[in-house]
Amino acid sequence: MKETTSKSGTSECAEEPISPADAPLYLTRDPEDIVTISSLFKAVWVLLIVLALSVGINLYLSLRKADRIVVDRSLGRVVELNNRDYGSTETVAISPDTPTATDKKYLVKEFLTALYQVEQSTRESQVNKLLRMLDPDLSIAMATRLKQNGVLAAEKAESVNSSWELQDLTVDENDPYVLRAIGVRKIRRKAAGQDVEESVQLKAKLLLKDSPFSPVRNDNNLRTGFTILRFRVEPVNGKSVSPVTLIADAAEQGTVADPQTNPVREQ
Repeated sequence: MKETTSKSGTSECAEEPISPADAPLYLTRDPEDIVTISSLFKAVWVLLIVLALSVGINLYLSLRKADRIVVDRSLGRVVELNNRDYGSTETVAISPDTPTATDKKYLVKEFLTALYQVEQSTRESQVNKLLRMLDPDLSIAMATRLKQNGVLAAEKAESVNSSWELQDLTVDENDPYVLRAIGVRKIRRKAAGQDVEESVQLKAKLLLKDSPFSPVRNDNNLRTGFTILRFRVEPVNGKSVSPVTLIADAAEQGTVADPQTNPVREQ
């Protein structure tokens, strides 16, 4: 009896249907979807490559130097085209941009004019101009000294106006970065309620250096390519007081004389 019951139970289990929840599930993607996704990926990669090339070309064009085209309008001849030199003409020649002695003299001339030619309405802009011509360290020292000594305030209080006449300006034969100048400054001011006129002849020695900034020619150095590293000014007679802060050279570098009280001594 037991064996019959066991066989009977086995046959009933084999014949019982399997529910959908217990059946294995097989997922497949439509082949057309696979082709579409693959095509989209390829299109994205192509767009990324084109975008990278576009960014690279734009950076190259924005950073490269512009082509130079030079035409002699008097003759109609092209001297230079797309940075290719086609020679010079009777009136135009192309050469590398190299600051010359003319640039040095122009810088020194403008510096001394800004320093000594005083007009109260433009004095502040002139002082800013001359400070920009100096080497950065010297510019800071000069501005600090002018403020501490009250030179500008004294000029304003005494209604100082002065003119400057450059008499001679030369480049040192032994050192092309050293320039020597001599000129006359005429000063008009008020002292004790009365107008006073003074005249002093000054000699100046200036040491220049190549501009540390890029581009070499810029508005600070008046597009000359040089800055003033240090300078020294003395009265020709060695006795009068120079009405300006003095920055000494050589052994006296960093020494400043008070323009109101300290006379300048010959070295």
